[in-house]
Amino acid sequence: MTIAAPPEARRRVLLVAPRFPFPSLSGGEKWAASLARGLARRHEVSLFSFAVRGAEAHQTALAMSLEGRELHKVYLLPRPGSAAGSGLPLLPAMYWSPEAAARLAEAAAETRAEVVHILFSEMACYAAALPPALPAVYTEIDSSYLFPWKYYLRETAGLKGYLMLREFFRSRAYARRHYGRFAAATAITASDGADIQPYLRSPLAAVTPNAVDPAEFAPAAPPPRKDGEILFVGHYPHYPNEDAALRLARRIFPLVRAERPDATLVLAGSCPTEIVKGLAGADIAVPGTVADLRPALWRAQVFAAPVRYGLGAKGKILEAFAAGLPVAASREAAAGIEGARDGVHLLAAGSDGEFAAAAARLLGDPALRERLAAAALELVKNRFSFSDVVSSVSGVYAGVLDGR
Repeated sequence: MTIAAPPEARRRVLLVAPRFPFPSLSGGEKWAASLARGLARRHEVSLFSFAVRGAEAHQTALAMSLEGRELHKVYLLPRPGSAAGSGLPLLPAMYWSPEAAARLAEAAAETRAEVVHILFSEMACYAAALPPALPAVYTEIDSSYLFPWKYYLRETAGLKGYLMLREFFRSRAYARRHYGRFAAATAITASDGADIQPYLRSPLAAVTPNAVDPAEFAPAAPPPRKDGEILFVGHYPHYPNEDAALRLARRIFPLVRAERPDATLVLAGSCPTEIVKGLAGADIAVPGTVADLRPALWRAQVFAAPVRYGLGAKGKILEAFAAGLPVAASREAAAGIEGARDGVHLLAAGSDGEFAAAAARLLGDPALRERLAAAALELVKNRFSFSDVVSSVSGVYAGVLDGR
C-alpha cells in the first residue's frame, strides 16, 4: 500500500527584490520573476521592490496587471536616492532608505506574511526592519562583492578593486551585520554559498541555481541557423556584460575573422550603452532591446560568453544550452555552470587567442556543435530546470516554518 505524501501547505510569502523584475531585462530579474511566478502557483505571494528609473509608468501598469492575478499584492516603490556616506557598501547604498524600510514592515503586516524572502545582497539590510519573530530567508546571487578581484561594479572591476580595498572590508562588515538575521539562506551556486557561509547562523539550506524552463526554448520547428553567426546576449548597463561585449568585438572577433572571413557577430540583449552601440558595423549588429531573444538563439551558430567579472551561473549560457546553441565561454563563466565540462558541454577558453580559436573551431565543425549542444541540453534538463528551484525554495520555507 502506497501512502500519499501530505499536500504542500500554502504559505503567505513576501518576496523582496531590488528591481521590479517585470519586464525582465537582466539575468537577476529573470531569476526573480521566474521564482515569483513559480511560487505563486503554490503559495500566496506578494512582491516588494523598486521601480527602474525611467520605466516607472510602464512598470506601474505591469504591477497593476499582476496584482490580484498572478501575485497577491505588489508594492512598487520609487528607487531611493543614493545613501552614499551612510557607511553601507556601494551596492546596498543604491537601494537603502529608512522610508522604504518602514514601508516594508508595513507590507509584511498588511499581507500577514509568514515568511519574507529577501533576494540579493543589496536588500539584505532591509531584514533589520522586520519584526524579530518573522522568519526571513535570503538568496545570494553573486558573492563577488566580497572579493576585490571579482566585483562587477564599474567603480571596482578589475585592478580598480585593489585601489578600493576599503569597499571590500565594508562589504564583509555588512555581511557580518546582516546575514545572521536570516533563518535560512540559499545561493545560486555552491561556491557562492561557501563564500557567505561564515556569515550565516546555520548551514546553507539549498543551492537554488540560475535555471530555465527548457520547453520555453525549444522551437516548434527548428529554423535554419545562419552560417558564421556568433551571438552574445547581455543587459549592457550591467558592467560585466558591457565589458564582455567590448572584449568580444574589439579583441576576439577580429581574430575569428582572420580565420573565418564569413563570420558575423550579433550583440543582442537589452539597453545597449552608447559604447556598445558604437560597436555596430558591417559585420557586427547591435539590434537593441527586443521582447523575445529566443529567435536570436535559434538563428545563431555559436554562442560566445567571454565574461570576466562576477561569480555565479550565467543565465545566458543556460538559455543557449536550452536553445540547442553550442557555447564558447570564458573559464570564469564556464566554472559557474556546475556540472558543465570543457569539451563535453561547452568549450572553455582563457586568453583572447584561445577564445577566438574555440569560436572558430565551433563554426567549422558541425559534428562538434551537435555533440556539445546535445550534451548541454541534457545537462539543463537534469540540473537546471526552474521547477526544481521552486520546489527547493518551497522546501526551505517548510523547514523554516515547521522548525526543521
